Amino acid sequence: MALPVLMNIKQVIEQRQCSGVWTHKDELPIEIDLGKKCWYHSVFACPILRQQTSESNPPMKLICGHVISRDALNKLTNAGKLKCPYCPMEQNPSDAKQIFF
Repeated sequence: MALPVLMNIKQVIEQRQCSGVWTHKDELPIEIDLGKKCWYHSVFACPILRQQTSESNPPMKLICGHVISRDALNKLTNAGKLKCPYCPMEQNPSDAKQIFF
């Protein structure tokens, strides 16, 4: 889908002798609209349990701003308190909010 646009921009760059326009291999000099059929949903993997989140195990945002899965939140809860695995903030597990991507 993007190939005809890329071939066209390559031809324009060569014709105008603008070889310095496209200097980085990891980015394009133009934006290419691929349409809605090429959109994909974001996938979040819990950095603690290294598991993909799901409806039964959704991502949870802690009050410090870090995000972990609900299962990780439950495993890290000790005596009704939760210490964030990334920062020293201690918090109540019930303060965590489910987030949606």
